[in-house]
Amino acid sequence: MANFRFGSNDYTVNIRAQQQVNFFQGWDVHRLALAFEVTAHDNYTVDAPFLVSGNLWTHEMPGPASWIGVLHAPGPIGLKSFGTMLTLETTVTDQLLRGLEKTRAGADLTLRADLTLTGLAETKHWPVATDQEIIRIPHATWSNALTQLDAGAFVDVLVPITTVEARATAARRIREAKTAIRDQRYEHAVTLARAALDAVREACDTQKVYARAAAKTKAADRNQEERWAVLIQGAFNLFSGAPHDDSGTTENFTWTRSDAVAAVATAAGLLARLEDLP
Repeated sequence: MANFRFGSNDYTVNIRAQQQVNFFQGWDVHRLALAFEVTAHDNYTVDAPFLVSGNLWTHEMPGPASWIGVLHAPGPIGLKSFGTMLTLETTVTDQLLRGLEKTRAGADLTLRADLTLTGLAETKHWPVATDQEIIRIPHATWSNALTQLDAGAFVDVLVPITTVEARATAARRIREAKTAIRDQRYEHAVTLARAALDAVREACDTQKVYARAAAKTKAADRNQEERWAVLIQGAFNLFSGAPHDDSGTTENFTWTRSDAVAAVATAAGLLARLEDLP
C-alpha cells in the first residue's frame, strides 16, 4: 500500500491497488484501466480535491524494457475517511502486450505505479507527495481481460498433484518447466517436458500400443488408442532432442521460446488427460 504524507505527519493518504483490470479496445492501441482504493487519515480537509498522476512500469520481470506508459485519472479525487475507488488509465499497444505476455510467460503479472498526489486547493501544507504502489494481477485475471481485445487466446491446463508418485513428479516438472521458460532456459524447459511424459507413457502403455500402431501399413487403420500413442511417442521423441546431443542429429537442435511453450503445453495436456483414463 502506498502512503502519501502531507505536512509533519498531519495527514496521510493511502492508495491500495486492486486486482482488477479492464481494457477498452482501439485500433492496435488500447486503454488499460487499473483500480485503486483511496483512504485519507488524520487532520485532512474532507473532499479536498487532489490530482493523481504517475507512470506505470513492470516490476521484478526480466528484460531491459520496463516502462509501460503514463498513468492519468479522469479527474480529481476528493479525500474521504472511508475507501473510495480510483481508476487510473494508460495507453498500451498490441506490440507492448505481446512483449508482456512473452516476459511473464504464464506467471502472475506484477506492475509498479510511481504515483504523485497534488493538492489543488490545500494551502496549509506542501501540496505534493510521491510514493510507489506494487500491483499484482493474477494470471487468470489478466488473461481473461486480454480476451476482451481479441488479441489472443489462452488455454490453461490444470495438472493435479495426485497420490500417484510418477504423476505427481511429472506435475512438478511442468511447474519447473514454466519457471525455466520465464528464465529463458528454453532447452531445459523442453527437457522437463520430456521427463513429464514418462508418467504418460507408463500409464498409457505407449511403447506397446505404438508398436502395434506402427505395424499397420495405413495410418487410417489405427484405432483411437493407437493414434494417441503415436502422438505421445512422437512428442517424446521430439523432446528427447533437448537432453541429448547425438552426433549429426540432436546436437544441431535449437529451441526457441515458442518451441518450449509448445512442448510444455503438449506435455501438460497429455498429463492432465490421465485423470479421465480408467
